[in-house]
Amino acid sequence: MAISDVQRNLLNTTRQAARELGEHGKALTSLIGELWACEKCDLTWEPSEGYDAKLGELTFQIKTRKSWSTPEVNPLGRLGRYGTRKGYRFDVAVYVELDNDFNGVGIWHMGADEVKSLEERMGGNAGLHVHTFKKNAEKMDVQE
Repeated sequence: MAISDVQRNLLNTTRQAARELGEHGKALTSLIGELWACEKCDLTWEPSEGYDAKLGELTFQIKTRKSWSTPEVNPLGRLGRYGTRKGYRFDVAVYVELDNDFNGVGIWHMGADEVKSLEERMGGNAGLHVHTFKKNAEKMDVQE
């Protein structure tokens, strides 16, 4: 279904607000990433416990990063863990990268089993490094 006109307006307005807020716009990064991924990948935005979007019966957990101090996202930076105490309650893990103006740069994805295996190898509660996710994932062909 992709996103509705109201959700598209929310994406555009949230981007404007994030730019206006500067450093405080960090709080809006996840929302912008989720909506942009849904728009570009024809997903239905359905924020729920364990996943953020759907395509038919497939569920997607979306993580987003934006660089604040360098032109690109730090590849050694970490993503929050995709899995929770309740497990991996989604089918596809998605990573969205935004530029310094809150526009989408890229979308990468991998199956839940693969991200679970990578996170288990990391041990502890730390999430994957950005470069680890990107190296093991498939990049989608999307344009802003």
